[in-house]
Amino acid sequence: LTSYTVSNIKIMTLNVKGINHVIKRRKIVSSLKKDRVQIALLQETHLTDSEHLKLKRDWVGQIYYSSFDTKSTGVAILIHKNLPFTLNAIVRDTDGRFILITGLLYGEQILLGSVYAPNTFDRSFYSNFLAKTSSVCLNHVIIGGDFNCGLNAETDYNPAKSQPPSKMAKATMDFCSDLGLFDAWRVCNPHVKDFTFYSRPNFSFSRIDYMFVSRSVLDRTQGCLINTCALSDHSSVSMEFLPPYYDPLSRHWRLNPALLSDPEFVKYLDQWELFLSTNDLPGVSASTLWEAGKAFLRGSIISFTSAKKKSNLAKQLLLERDITNLEREFKKSSSVSVLKKLDAVRSALDQLLTQKAEAICYAKHRLFESGNKPGRLLARLAQGKKGSYAIPSLKDKKGVLQFETKYISKIMKEFYQDLYSPECQNTADVRKPFLRLRLPPLIRVRVFGAASQLGSSRPSSPQPCPPAPPAGPQGVPGPDWRCNLSNVSWVDPGAFCRQDMPETPPRGGVQEAS
Repeated sequence: LTSYTVSNIKIMTLNVKGINHVIKRRKIVSSLKKDRVQIALLQETHLTDSEHLKLKRDWVGQIYYSSFDTKSTGVAILIHKNLPFTLNAIVRDTDGRFILITGLLYGEQILLGSVYAPNTFDRSFYSNFLAKTSSVCLNHVIIGGDFNCGLNAETDYNPAKSQPPSKMAKATMDFCSDLGLFDAWRVCNPHVKDFTFYSRPNFSFSRIDYMFVSRSVLDRTQGCLINTCALSDHSSVSMEFLPPYYDPLSRHWRLNPALLSDPEFVKYLDQWELFLSTNDLPGVSASTLWEAGKAFLRGSIISFTSAKKKSNLAKQLLLERDITNLEREFKKSSSVSVLKKLDAVRSALDQLLTQKAEAICYAKHRLFESGNKPGRLLARLAQGKKGSYAIPSLKDKKGVLQFETKYISKIMKEFYQDLYSPECQNTADVRKPFLRLRLPPLIRVRVFGAASQLGSSRPSSPQPCPPAPPAGPQGVPGPDWRCNLSNVSWVDPGAFCRQDMPETPPRGGVQEAS
């Protein structure tokens, strides 16, 4: 089944403080997925070129990075596989301090950048960064990262500083002024005092992580937040902004095959019996009942999986909520006792996330056991490396590049209509040979006889069946229906006798972009 949703674009910047270990990499990627981040700007990755590619997994469809010779500095940009971004150019820093990419996003030219500024003032870095950014600067600009300085001595530090802005702060403000960039968080929160980093040696807070955007992006910004500091010593900064147009995002729903082995889920499917007993009335056709039943069953399954997911995340969400409250209290009081509680809760959350990441890694021991043996393992892994199915743009008959989904669907529809339309327009000449054929008619008695052979809709016992192809248009995978669903009556055989089933069952419940 296909559903269509419209959402904002969420971008996040985070100093990860090194992700050399596979467990921490998985925790970072899983955390970004949980927060539904579509563009991630990472700093201090401490990875080489080959190790950066290991971040391209799960939801990450594109990755761009800049690394140094040794395992220090390093920045990266992760882009969701469903985001229609087409790369045009890449600008890398040889020291792994910044990465700039330009490309098409929803048909608009945009510049994305991830920056990790030096801890001390370095004139050559700022001059090089300004020159490289100016050479590729566009109307739509988003640059995020760790700039290692507060722009305002009073509002960006706690305790506040009395001395004038540092050279690094002046260089950063000059950079924003020259390119016409704005501090998105400060614009969205003009009277709020919050921080992204806590220095334990100096016992001071500072806001040194920023999201700088151009005016065109700022006008579409829906909000900018400083999030909980959980997996690093820096808090992440996230921003949501509107795409240039409301383009519905298609998402193919598929039944999770693992649910069919869950007795609780199989019992939950008894709601289908309740649906039939409530809606299978004399005035309701089988076609209407079947179409409504599919939507009801799909909604019930989504409800079940959502509740189970929330139950599994309950402890994690509780710890994150405690961290948020303790951070807010610690920023106000700077109490040592509150800091100890905060460290304890952070440690508990880190341990929980580590256990989840290790469980996933250990579950893949088959890669070691079957690594040098012939079989389907390699074929399945290769199948999972398919590229993105998203079509960012298509040219119409006039040669104009279209980016919106409704126009792309229209172009493809017209193309296949022209492709499969008959070349012979005189239908009478085409039908003449078939009219001469003498075919035996199918009388109504035979129709009822064929329908009666279907038998009961309730199988007496589960029957073994051979493996079937993957999930079809209805989102149901074939091979995993080999479980005991004898209590579920899926189709009424009387519908075949009455001949009131849908004309095209495979298309039932599939929506089209409009």
